[in-house]
Amino acid sequence: MAKLSFLRLATLITLYPIMVLLLGACSDQSVGSDPKSVLFSDSTPAVKGTPASPNYVITLPADHLAHPDFSVEWWYLTANLHDENGADYAFQWTLFRFKTRDQINAWDNGQSYMAHVSLHSKNKHWFAERFARGGVGNAGVTEQPLSLFLDDWQWQADEGQGSLFPSTITASNIADTQIKQSAQDAQLSLHLSTNGPFVLHGQKGYSVKSVTPPLASHYYSQPFIQVTGNLHVNGKEHPLTGQGWFDHEWSSQLMDTSTAGWDWFSIHLDNGAKIMAFRMRLLGQTDYISGSYIEPNGTSTALSSSELALVPQSQTQVAGRLFPLTWRLSLANKNIELKLQANKSDQLNSGRFAYYEGALNISGTHSGKGFMELTGY
Repeated sequence: MAKLSFLRLATLITLYPIMVLLLGACSDQSVGSDPKSVLFSDSTPAVKGTPASPNYVITLPADHLAHPDFSVEWWYLTANLHDENGADYAFQWTLFRFKTRDQINAWDNGQSYMAHVSLHSKNKHWFAERFARGGVGNAGVTEQPLSLFLDDWQWQADEGQGSLFPSTITASNIADTQIKQSAQDAQLSLHLSTNGPFVLHGQKGYSVKSVTPPLASHYYSQPFIQVTGNLHVNGKEHPLTGQGWFDHEWSSQLMDTSTAGWDWFSIHLDNGAKIMAFRMRLLGQTDYISGSYIEPNGTSTALSSSELALVPQSQTQVAGRLFPLTWRLSLANKNIELKLQANKSDQLNSGRFAYYEGALNISGTHSGKGFMELTGY
């Protein structure tokens, strides 16, 4: 979930209207300093999607596929990796889908796509983004075997697999954000396998984001991903291993004008347990906090704000913006008290829509690794 600069999309408030303009909308209104004015102005094309419903039953593997009647959707992989020398890497591969209008014809199905790939090492950041319109054939989600793709950035299930795992992710031409030379571009091929179940968040996959107004999504994760593969950069190959986290979420009512931003965390504890936590920052009312605690065997428990404390501790300036890069997370009924710390300060994805996404170090009553996404700052 995400972002106002870029709510993991979230900020639908930012992303969605710009995607409409970039990928086929007929408005000539420019995207100015206030993206909200584009989304909520009378000139914004009205694209209504199916609302999320607590009666919707998530069924896998069928719901790995796209939900084109919903306004926005994403398939999101993050991974905490290390190479043969023990050096850490933070990896992100994301495909976003937007319903920009109703289908016109076979060549314009009213869907637009954006993909992001990001890789951080201790001293480097590789990042690239791509855009495509649906109906042309170079972006989308297909089945048998299940495949998510935009051009040659692909996530494809192993042959004969109707589900999303085991699978392989490939991405090429990921630019070094500091050295603009093609020889410094990164290429990755990562194989993904799982050793635990999928997890439904909220009420059997119906994830509330705000009570007033009622905002929600359909949301599930696979937090038990084992990753192996290779990084190719500057003529060298580096084997990578680690653990990943997959999110799939879709909605037509994720944000509105009361939403200021979003903070999201995925956590792998060293004892095998997992935690997902998020805070929706709401204007003029109490922030909405929710999450899931996942036992090592995959049994999950939904967490409300009475059970989950998620509190920023300090702010750091990154590219002229202040971000809370140190947090306290507490689960009193689990005797868990954690310090969440970005493993390096500058983990900003500075594409067309800037947002913070990167690796966490976990300390306190438990240790571990994780990922953090901060939007709207």
